[in-house]
Amino acid sequence: MRRWLPALVLAAMLTGCASAGPSPYGVPQPTPTPTATEATMSPAPTSSAAEPEPAPRFVGPSDDGRAFAMTVDQTTTLRVTEAEADDPVVDGGAVLVIAVANVSGSGAREWEIRAVEPGEATVRGSTGAGDWSIVFVVSG
Repeated sequence: MRRWLPALVLAAMLTGCASAGPSPYGVPQPTPTPTATEATMSPAPTSSAAEPEPAPRFVGPSDDGRAFAMTVDQTTTLRVTEAEADDPVVDGGAVLVIAVANVSGSGAREWEIRAVEPGEATVRGSTGAGDWSIVFVVSG
């Protein structure tokens, strides 16, 4: 019975929503008309930032200033081509940065970026070319 309880509650809620129909007394309900104030109001301001795009398999300093969307438990790889690059710094708790051991001798450094909770986090670093930052927007 316990496993069925959430489904029964959902069904009851949906049934209640679906029963909204014509007036039970046969009297038509008036359609509300917007007031002058509502008709002249401007829409709510929107953010000037573009929607984050899905996180690709690899990100790096060339993605400076970009925002990527992730879901909890999704990962991507941060790759820096400088062997001496410092570890990146994370502002926010939505992602973890986990160092990856470089056993290939390629001279690049890699970190796994793992989405751990809904929210936003900025990963910052620096290379010989300058500072960079990448924003990760994590949804549940």
